[in-house]
Amino acid sequence: MSKKKITLVGLILMIFTTIYGFANTTVAYEQMGYASIIWYVLAAILFLLPTAMMFAEYGSTFKDSHGGIYSWLAGSIGEEWAFIGTFIWLSSWIIWMMSTASKVWIPFATTLFGHDTTQSWSFFGLSSTKTIGLLAILWIITVTWFAVRGMDSISKISSVGGIFVSLLTVIFAIASVVVLVLNSGHLAQPVSGVGSFIHSPNPDFTSPIALISFMVYAVFAYAGTETLGGVTDNMHDPAKTFPKGLIISTLVITVTYSLSIFLWGITANWHSVLGHGTVNLGNITYVLMANLGVVLGQSLHLSAATCTLLGTSFARFAGLSMFMAYMGSFFVLVYSPLKSFIMGSNPKFWPERMTKLNKKGMPGFAMWTQAIIVGRCHLLRYLWWFKCQAVLCHLDQHGKHFHIISIYLPGCRLSIL
Repeated sequence: MSKKKITLVGLILMIFTTIYGFANTTVAYEQMGYASIIWYVLAAILFLLPTAMMFAEYGSTFKDSHGGIYSWLAGSIGEEWAFIGTFIWLSSWIIWMMSTASKVWIPFATTLFGHDTTQSWSFFGLSSTKTIGLLAILWIITVTWFAVRGMDSISKISSVGGIFVSLLTVIFAIASVVVLVLNSGHLAQPVSGVGSFIHSPNPDFTSPIALISFMVYAVFAYAGTETLGGVTDNMHDPAKTFPKGLIISTLVITVTYSLSIFLWGITANWHSVLGHGTVNLGNITYVLMANLGVVLGQSLHLSAATCTLLGTSFARFAGLSMFMAYMGSFFVLVYSPLKSFIMGSNPKFWPERMTKLNKKGMPGFAMWTQAIIVGRCHLLRYLWWFKCQAVLCHLDQHGKHFHIISIYLPGCRLSIL
């Protein structure tokens, strides 16, 4: 049965969705201002470009391999180290899925209500934290249900996510340039010489330790390239498509990051917009987008009510775009790392069902197993069904002290002496 192949444009959109994060530009501006640009460029030159070229070489050499990064490592350093390294790598992405499955509801709420309302959500009498945990489990199940239906659905969803992120970036850039022109080239965050691109306006990021921590963040802003290694066998002419897609994406992402950080300075003065306690890393993107809408309205001499409406609309669209971006990257990452690990390793390591492919060519059983693991972790983390309350009691029985630990589960209590 013939399968649809991933084209160059589809691959670039998948890479863009997986790696590029619009929120990375807002966080960078909040933490370092214009000074973050140089660190993002250095991270691209010293990390993204070399790894992209390396992965491009691996992708060309192992173009017919089903194991992705596992096959790359096995062909380079041996089967044992490949298993260990890929297992650690897969574990890190499972942790990412746990975090993102909860975080994805913030942009969803912003899309519906114009701001984050997740702290007030409650289903079946559960607290907001437990409600988000329940929604995270439903998210994992839904994404897995669609993903096991074939690479075509993964490619389409990730491409849609890439389109929304690209559209958000374009709208942000156009609005910023319009404000710049209407304000006769005036920047909300003034540039006072080269020092503006070296020193952070944030007092928390002036020490060497803080700079090192931001360097690490800048590198992680480009993380995720290796995950696309698991889809090389689903591409048109992977020996040419994969390297070309990586190089083009590297250049586009680097330029987009740098320009976006600078453009934030057109509408957002760091001290007046960000230099107070109400802005945090969770809402920074929506605060800056809402501010962009308000400033654009003011530059067009609109009424105060219209400016506020424009700001809310920008925040809503940012929420929708971020939600679609999370969805696109989730569809890729729920499949590619697991597929690389399961299909690349020795089949004798696994039960037969783990390596068996369904009618769509997907490791369906393995993907559902992964979903169960992530879901159980969310149950342990959030929901009251697995909440254990330890009660330490001292009982004097025959002159001795005993500790009783009571574990409360739905409808029962287990006491251990």
